[in-house]
Amino acid sequence: MATIQVLLDESGAILGTTQGPDSASGESAPAQVGLVAGPGQQVVEVEVADAVLEGSPAELHTHLRTNLLG
Repeated sequence: MATIQVLLDESGAILGTTQGPDSASGESAPAQVGLVAGPGQQVVEVEVADAVLEGSPAELHTHLRTNLLG
């Protein structure tokens, strides 16, 4: 399972997703990766099966809308 962040607008539409790197290293590696919600938006964290992340972004968004976000 993987934990991802999902950025939603005020109507619940998915605006974007992100998953932090398992391990970042090196001088320019970010300490943390994440989404920031703007006015009327929210960020939620959800767990998805690793296999779901192997598909296209469109397939991921369809899976999230159908199975996780109602």
